[in-house]
Amino acid sequence: MAAQLVELEENFFNCPICLDSFKDPKLLPCLHRYCRGCVKPEVDKSDDKVKCPLCKQECDKPTDGVDGFKTDFHTRNVVEYIQLKKSVAAEEVRKCIGCSNELQVAAFCFKCRGFICRKCHEIHENSGMTRDHKEHILALKDVKDKHLTLEKLGSLKEAPSCSEHPEKLAEICCVDCDNLPICVVCGQYENHKGHTIRGVRELAAEERKKIEHSMKALREQDGNVRGFPAKLAEARKSLEVNITETKARIRSQYNKEVGKLNEKERESVGLLAKHKAEIDRKEREVVADLNRQRERELKTVNDKYDKCVSEAKAKAADERGGKDTAASKTKDMLTKKRSYLENELSDSFSSVDHQGNTNMKTFGELSDQSTHRIQRYDNFVAVVTSVLASRDHWTDVSCLPDMNVSSKQLIEDAKKEFPEIAALSKVTTKAITPVFAPKANPSPIINRDDFKSDADYEKYVKEHLRIGMTLRCRKANQGVQEGDTGKVIEFDWWNNLNPICQWQRLGGTLVVSYSDVEIVDQGIRVGSKVRLQRSAVNPSRDQEGGNPRSVGRVTATDGKNCTVVFPTKKQWKGLLSDVEQVLLLRRSAFQDDSSYSAYVRDTIGVGMAVRCYKDDGMAKVGDIGTVTMESLIAAGATYTSMDEDVS
Repeated sequence: MAAQLVELEENFFNCPICLDSFKDPKLLPCLHRYCRGCVKPEVDKSDDKVKCPLCKQECDKPTDGVDGFKTDFHTRNVVEYIQLKKSVAAEEVRKCIGCSNELQVAAFCFKCRGFICRKCHEIHENSGMTRDHKEHILALKDVKDKHLTLEKLGSLKEAPSCSEHPEKLAEICCVDCDNLPICVVCGQYENHKGHTIRGVRELAAEERKKIEHSMKALREQDGNVRGFPAKLAEARKSLEVNITETKARIRSQYNKEVGKLNEKERESVGLLAKHKAEIDRKEREVVADLNRQRERELKTVNDKYDKCVSEAKAKAADERGGKDTAASKTKDMLTKKRSYLENELSDSFSSVDHQGNTNMKTFGELSDQSTHRIQRYDNFVAVVTSVLASRDHWTDVSCLPDMNVSSKQLIEDAKKEFPEIAALSKVTTKAITPVFAPKANPSPIINRDDFKSDADYEKYVKEHLRIGMTLRCRKANQGVQEGDTGKVIEFDWWNNLNPICQWQRLGGTLVVSYSDVEIVDQGIRVGSKVRLQRSAVNPSRDQEGGNPRSVGRVTATDGKNCTVVFPTKKQWKGLLSDVEQVLLLRRSAFQDDSSYSAYVRDTIGVGMAVRCYKDDGMAKVGDIGTVTMESLIAAGATYTSMDEDVS
């Protein structure tokens, strides 16, 4: 406890603001001290709270400003000693209070508060009038003694003056007035009558006991306070690692999804080439097959097969255009998904960086708090140690109560564990969204297993099968293998009306039995747009109201017969085999005007709604009209300026 002044004077007795020795030091509740003149501007510009310049702890602003803060008499006495020591060490010449001569300093009397020369020093100690000053004289040899303690320095000071009677020395303390030093007269008869009055020794012992208890509790938290920066550094390091790992994980997800896009793009390009090659192959085989059939058929049906060849070529052209359109849409879709994926990567990185910056900022704030807490802790321990080392009762009763009050908040602050640093060391972000959703399971189809016998199933297929439907072979027969799929193109009139299918794997047409296939796609249904087939043989009755070039809408069907509303006849009834489905496409689905003109010429029918997409002198872009028979006859030069409406 006997702290040496040599150890403390440089660290604790210079003002943190002006960096010079304290002048009229004022003590804040956080136990940091400042010169009155240095801290006054800070106090004056504050509203209700005053913030400590060092630790940033706030306290209530006194009503009388900076003078409302306690004057640190202990620090002032030590500063006075330091200045005295400097004067003696420099062998300064000062005016002696004994002989009034300018002589070299030999000692300092704290009771007279003045310098004395060597000769007057001896007289001062032995004279009857100043004999009681002897205990309050600091000699030159004592000043030069490096082992001079705060306790020894405290013994040189005399009791403070009474706050009400400055000419009298204080003998007791008023507890109700913040341990105010007073004389006996004040305590018994005047302003402090009736207050709690305590002797200075008794009160000092009590305050020392309290502060020792607080110091013990504070020292128990020493490891927590000093270990916190290491915890903070570890959490900061964990955050940096987490940010790096998270970015690497997101980058890996991004690269994986980009790989999927690239693979899908390659598949799309390959699939397009495969489809075109298949279409070319089908076209060649269909043309060749039709040519062979034309040679075998009677001359009366040559015109029919010529038309079939043209239709096959037109259909192939339509399929090519459709595949090009689909490929273009697929490419646009992949481009959009790639852009979305890159934006999602950017957003994820931005989210991680934002969280990291925010957490780093919070770490900085916690680090500042930790630094301030350690400074307050070290300052408190040093100040309390300094006061306790002085063993001066008046200093104890003046300073220790405030220190006890400050220690409570300091102990609470020291106990803080800051559990949030574990959460701050992490960053979270959503995973990269998969670019392709999982494929849905196909809906079940009606197959042979749903019927008791082959006869029942064959009857079902006969009743529901129509041109345009997709079939799957369920029993190998005549070169068609089980599982092969094909589309019904017509029915064999000479072979029990069995379906003639265009088989995908074979690339050609073959007749199959109703009992050997199952229906995969339902084809024409209610709402489909249809027209009478040009190649229909012996169309059913009740068709006279339907024009071969009119397009109508299916309003009812039982799988074999259908009811169609045409522009020229409201209720046309006939076989599904007598009609063909009309597929409506826009100009944007074709590469050039000539291919689209051919499509319109082959598809357009009476009653269809069309939209003009190119000015031709009679109609403007965007004009909508309805096709009539008269306009069809004169439509040869206007196909390239019309765009079919999908409605």
